[in-house]
Order: sequence, then structure tokens, then C-alpha cells
Amino acid sequence: MHNLKKISNFGACEIIPKKAFCKHMFANFRIRPMKLLHTSDWHIGHQLYGYDRLEEHRHFFDQLTEIAKTHRPDAMLVCGDIFDVSSPSASASRLFTDYILELHATVPDMLIVITSGNHDSASRTDINRNLWKSAGIHVIGSVKKVNGKFDFSDNIIRVGDKGTIVAVPYVNKAFMSFDDKSTPQEKQFFTQAAQQMSDNSLCSTTAVLMAHLTVDGFDGKGHKFGSIGNLDFVGKDTFPSIFDYVALGHIHRPQNLDKEGRIRYSGTPVAISFDEEFPHTVSIVEINKGSMPDVTEIEINQKRDLITFPSEPTSFKKAIKSLSKLNTDENCYIRLNVAQETDLPSDCEEQATNAITGKKCRYCTIKYQRISDRTPVDSLSVLTAEEFLQLNPLEIAQRFFTSKGVSSDSSERYLSLLSELENELKCKESL
Repeated sequence: MHNLKKISNFGACEIIPKKAFCKHMFANFRIRPMKLLHTSDWHIGHQLYGYDRLEEHRHFFDQLTEIAKTHRPDAMLVCGDIFDVSSPSASASRLFTDYILELHATVPDMLIVITSGNHDSASRTDINRNLWKSAGIHVIGSVKKVNGKFDFSDNIIRVGDKGTIVAVPYVNKAFMSFDDKSTPQEKQFFTQAAQQMSDNSLCSTTAVLMAHLTVDGFDGKGHKFGSIGNLDFVGKDTFPSIFDYVALGHIHRPQNLDKEGRIRYSGTPVAISFDEEFPHTVSIVEINKGSMPDVTEIEINQKRDLITFPSEPTSFKKAIKSLSKLNTDENCYIRLNVAQETDLPSDCEEQATNAITGKKCRYCTIKYQRISDRTPVDSLSVLTAEEFLQLNPLEIAQRFFTSKGVSSDSSERYLSLLSELENELKCKESL
């Protein structure tokens, strides 16, 4: 059973005069609401401290299918970060392909629109765009340019008589280049997308924009620093008012960015880090042209929870003792929560691993704090060589700065530059 949470509605019931009621019913008959299943940031292929998580994504996909069968949305929007890395493994790619085809066969009336995010390779995503389209599925990695101008024709998708979706994948500010420097580049970019939709007479019904961006005002709980992934911040006024709903990806915590619920992150359905201490959901969104969206969050049951254990930091010795007493059937990932004046013992990893022998839980790492300064340390020194190789450069740099007591504000610029360099290298590798 899924947990449903109504987070916005059209208001309380009221008595309507007969004439007004007929007018109201006629208007609703002519303009039918669009129902969307909004999700993002699947990160298929993600490995948590060396543990493969494809089984957990299969568990999520089983739930997603039931949600689609129950709610029968007009369209499912997947707003970027399909995969965790730009060159996913064969098993991760196969899981994605097989599932999307299976979902389409199970709920054939539901349009499927998928865009790439900053974790995905735009060129790889676009390779099979026409093949996907032949199956009635839209998988979009880029916005094309014709004679130096943006052409959104391949990104504008009709949803029957319900409305239009403008599916924009992740693009950085360098890509959104215009001669006019007086207006933010991203605002001109999305304005042009809206204009092309209007030029095709597609603005009379519900209009939806998909994007993968960092928008000012978000709650970044679970992200290590604000500009992670080298996505520049944009303002909420970036999106033209012609769009009745802006479906966003990138930030992992589900949230509205305005009181009307017009601009929304659906969040990630599968927990990616131990710091994502919030429900993981997908969103069912009902939209009438010119009306406030009606959003229902549906919580996804996690196959394995990510637990910081114990809940309050304690000494390493006490943490290990508590871990050894953990229920044998507890099926979760464990991050030990340790605070003490002394260093961790040299064999701390071995002790932690031995403490879970015969249990279903999976030990991952130690969140270590010195009582003297309470500075969190996810220490590199306690990692095995195999665990170290599983970390990406950003994670290594973040751990280094943290271990040295460098504040997140001070380290953010360096991490952003490293992220930019990493993305440039990935782009070159994918060409």
C-alpha cells in the first residue's frame, strides 16, 4: 500500500447557483484536466560504497507500474538523471530499456517523456531517440540548433487534446547563448521555447515545461553543496507564465518552489545518500489551464533503508556493540554514527564488518566526529582500497575538505570547479 499525501487542492466545496454551475460544467467539459506522473533522478546503476542497487530499482519500478495502473495519468515525465553515470553499465542500460518497454505495454495510453540530466550523456541519450519514438516513447537528450538558432520542434510534445509538454533536458548556461546580454541567458532560452509553442498555436490548452535545473529557493537537504553537478542557479522568474506547471529534476527532496505549486521538484524515488532523511516520492499532478495544480505525493517504499546508526553519535566501542546486537533480519545500509575524543582504531573497518556477520544489513562507512570540535569526518583513512576506488573525485574532495575542518562555504568554489572539470571530461569521453 502506497502512502498518499495531498499537498494542494482547489479549495473547499461551496453552493453554486444553477446558471453558474452549468457554465462551470461546460467549461470543464471543453477543457479537460491533464494528469501527470512526475518523477526524476532515478540514478539507475548507482552503487553505494560498492554495493550494487539494481535490485532496489527493480523494487521501485514494480511500485511505479502499480501507481501508473491505478492513477492512469495522461503522461509520465522523467525529468533527468536517468542513470547515475554518463556511461552506465550494460545491466543498468538493459534494466532501463526493458522496464520502459514493459511499462508502455502495461499502460499503453500513458505517454512517456524522458529527458537527460547532468548525470546523463546527452549524445548517448539521443542515439536511440528515433527508435524510442517509433515505439511511441519520447527519450530526449538535447535541444538542436538550426543555423545557430534553437529549434524546439523535437522537444514539443502533444498530449492528445489535453495539452502540450515542452521537454527540455539539462543544458548549461554556456549552451544557452544569445547576443542580448541585458537579459539572463536562461530566461531568453525558455522564453524562446514558449514562443515556439505559441507560434504553433499550442498555448490554448494546458502547457507543461520539463527542466533539469537548480532553481533559487530550493531546500537542498541531502545534497553536499548547492551547485552540485555544475548546474547554475536560476530564478523562479526564468519560466514564462504561459506554463501551467514546471516539472523539475535535479534536487532530491520533493518540494514546491512557489505557494501555487506551479514550480516543483518531484525528488528522487530511491535514496541516494545517508543524508536524504526525508520520504522519497513520485507526484501525481492534475492541471487545468490557468488553475493551481493539484498535487498528490506517493511515497515509495524502499527495499533497503539507509540508516545512520545509532541515531545519536556515541563512542566507536559502544557503536560496534550496538551494531552486533542489531536484528539479524534488519535489511538496510548502515553508516556508523561515532563521536569520541580519540582517533578511530586502525582496524575499525574490520571490526564493523565482523559485527554484522550473519546479518542482512550492509555496512557502508563511519560518520566520525571529534568531540573536541564536532567536525564531521567521513575519513578517507578508514577506507579500504576497494572502497576508495568506488568514490568519484567530488566525493574524495568533499571528504578531504571535511576531514580538514574546512567549512562547506569555503570549499564550495573548489568543488564547483572540480565538478565543471569532471563534466567536461565526461563530455569529451562520450563524443
